[in-house]
Amino acid sequence: MNTNRRSFLQTAAAAAAATSLPNWYLNELAQSAAAATGMDDQPAIALIGCGGMGRGDAKKASRFGRIVALCDVDDSRLAEAKKLWPDAETFKDFRKVMDRTDIQVVICGTVDHWHTLVSLAALRSKKDVYCEKPLTLTIEEGQHLVSAVRDTGGILQTGSQQRSDKNFRLACELVRNGRIGKLQHISVWLPRGRREGPFVQSSPPSGFDWNMWQGPTPEVEYVRERTHVTFRYWWDYSGGTMTDWGAHH
Repeated sequence: MNTNRRSFLQTAAAAAAATSLPNWYLNELAQSAAAATGMDDQPAIALIGCGGMGRGDAKKASRFGRIVALCDVDDSRLAEAKKLWPDAETFKDFRKVMDRTDIQVVICGTVDHWHTLVSLAALRSKKDVYCEKPLTLTIEEGQHLVSAVRDTGGILQTGSQQRSDKNFRLACELVRNGRIGKLQHISVWLPRGRREGPFVQSSPPSGFDWNMWQGPTPEVEYVRERTHVTFRYWWDYSGGTMTDWGAHH
């Protein structure tokens, strides 16, 4: 079925009135149907960390800006992102992204132990930042970011889909306003931890800059389980399920 923005908003407004949906929910629906802005209103965006979450964030951001730069230490991740934004310039070292004065916004989708350093570099380069959760791994890192925002006047935002997605927010509104009756019971599920070692050491895959990936952490031999999805189960890089799923809540 084809629809235009006006008919969409009329339908959404009628639905909201009939079901007493909160105004923010209707506003979010309206934004999702908004027409693209002019080129002058679209900031230049760089994606640093081109994994699944980073690409997902960039897809949403591309409705309101232009993805002009892609950065990842893994060529395979860069290649996946390049399919989505073929005109974007690619980098292996995020510091080179900071040298581009035309870039206004940085999306940080890196592994957790790089979040603070990438965000600090972006703020100091006069770029606003959206950083994936967990924003930091220590209180001290958070204090550094607070100081950087105050000093630069930049914008730093972090978020997760289970705090900002409209479905979760609507569920909260329904409970808080008594729409499901008196709350009797809450169940919380978290996934199990990953298997323990020992793990096999090997050479990094071709196109994977293992030294840059490690960054400020202790230097160790490459182990596949230290990278990508399972990096979060190593203390050097993250905090396990608590900083992964716990950060949502």
